[in-house]
Amino acid sequence: MIGLAHPQALWGLLALPLALLARRLRPAPALPVADIGPWRAGARPAMRSHAPMACRLLGLAALVFALAGPRLAGEAVSYRGRGADIMLAIDLSESMGALDMALGDRTVSRLEAVVGQVERFARARPGDRVGLVAFGSRAYVVMPPSADREALARALTRLAVGAAGRRTAMGDAVALAVKRLDGAPGLARAVVVFGDGRSNAGELRPETAALAAADRGVVVHAVGVGGDGPAPFLVNHPLLGQEIVREDATVDTASLTALARATGGVFARADDPAALSRAIDTASARTPSDMVPVSRAEDTPLAPLAVALAVCLLVAWAGLSATRLPRLP
Repeated sequence: MIGLAHPQALWGLLALPLALLARRLRPAPALPVADIGPWRAGARPAMRSHAPMACRLLGLAALVFALAGPRLAGEAVSYRGRGADIMLAIDLSESMGALDMALGDRTVSRLEAVVGQVERFARARPGDRVGLVAFGSRAYVVMPPSADREALARALTRLAVGAAGRRTAMGDAVALAVKRLDGAPGLARAVVVFGDGRSNAGELRPETAALAAADRGVVVHAVGVGGDGPAPFLVNHPLLGQEIVREDATVDTASLTALARATGGVFARADDPAALSRAIDTASARTPSDMVPVSRAEDTPLAPLAVALAVCLLVAWAGLSATRLPRLP
């Protein structure tokens, strides 16, 4: 909705048609001389002859509109409260490339299914601070806890299977996430781990990382992604090109359950996207937040835009007037 700070300034618009009428009623010269324009360039279209005056009137009208102080009224929403601080730890090892997730009529990898659900989880918690750790053979922080959901979405799209190595340093990932949450101001602090639970790399065992999390009051929730038995993988064969092969990619349920229970968290199995969605909702419900939305009026001034339009129109008027075909004096 557009509002005006000084609506009385719009009375100035009435002066424009009056000025045009006065120009029309001005007495003709005593000795009119025909325009030599048609002699030089042939008959000009009527619209072209009126273009300079139209630019001038519209430019002046835009200036009057700018003086009225137009503004676009809107509403901004912010959030108040301590909120929650959450780190997402996503496995990028080879097992997350398994194509055993059916999303509608498509078959997607475990990682693709996790990325979609994680983004939904983060957007459902506006105001809370959500960060991201990725891990394979090594663990690294992709993004510290932040309320910027667009930055998180961009970070998620850059995740790729194998980007951190072929193996799984789950203990290092949990420890790194816990370190990022140390001293965080949130009402709750939690780590949500997504993977198959088979930790076979890194310096720390998941049990050690879980003890560190419990000591610091950080709750770890674990989501076992994938089904049981051999899973299909898309591989590049040096001679046959791309082909589907089946390899073992079972979920280590016992390790993930122990990791979660040691910190007071929950373990959930996600062998399909629906189960993955339920697992994330469970972790979210176990991570309380007191964030409440607060609306406030936010106006965007339109006067600079109106002035810029007026300048463009008046410059066009001056240019058209200067290049019009000359008349005899």
